[in-house]
Amino acid sequence: MNYNLMPVKYFVDVVQTHGFISAAKRNYVSETAVSSAIKKLENELGHKLLNRTAGEFSLTPTGELFYERAVEIINSYSEIWHNPDKHPEKLLRIHFLQGLEDNAARLASCLPKKYVVSFDEEAFNTSISRLLKNNYDLLIGFQLEFAGNSKVVTLPLEKVDFDLVFNSKAVQKYGQNLKKLAQNSTIYMQDWRSTGILNIQTAMLETYAQDGWGYKEVAAVNDFSAAYLNVNYKGGMTMVPSTFQSVDYCENIYRISPEHLKGKFEIVVAFSTSKQKEFSKLIAKAITLSYR
Repeated sequence: MNYNLMPVKYFVDVVQTHGFISAAKRNYVSETAVSSAIKKLENELGHKLLNRTAGEFSLTPTGELFYERAVEIINSYSEIWHNPDKHPEKLLRIHFLQGLEDNAARLASCLPKKYVVSFDEEAFNTSISRLLKNNYDLLIGFQLEFAGNSKVVTLPLEKVDFDLVFNSKAVQKYGQNLKKLAQNSTIYMQDWRSTGILNIQTAMLETYAQDGWGYKEVAAVNDFSAAYLNVNYKGGMTMVPSTFQSVDYCENIYRISPEHLKGKFEIVVAFSTSKQKEFSKLIAKAITLSYR
């Protein structure tokens, strides 16, 4: 039996980052290493996981099922590695969506000193299911993510602004007519879909489209960093939280803070209803201290 998880992680990263090159960068290896490992994985499994055509790929039916299980395995392994003792006294595991690490740190700074806090970034598509499975305790995310979910309790932290990010070379071509540039640009958005309750990407695009802003087409990416890199190297545009830090080596970036995107998105801390009695007063007090 093969216990090497790296090929499985490479496969998950290819799917999550929408490409072999981006997966290779995430793991600090070559594209060839990623591709070869996945081919070997397919041979060992006896099933094809990816359909490869002209530089693009799609998941096979077997690949879709394998991906779901693989994500659970990789996340569980990461959790065990970072927290080998699952139930140490007063351990509080705070996870956050990309770009919200400052909010997680701010909340943690106001928790009672008796708590030992661990942090980790959480992928959106599995964040709620992992929260409900008790893979971690608290999730810092956007209120839109939890709309209508009766299994999750949310407490508001703050409302945040979003910035628009353009390729600076394109801005030079269009001058300051950014709305015209936007109308002719691909907008890179996180492929955020909740469990059938609400399409967050659609809700965010509706907010963006106020005040006459538009776009040519939408391209789905895995996270804010991927969107930022695409804009820098390929053109187009994206939306990122105002607190999102610029990605290294991105020099072709022009960033603005439109009025209609200020204070439009609420960040919350979420936990399972099964832990409501344990966390409600504790977290509410920490929020009061950190945001007063």
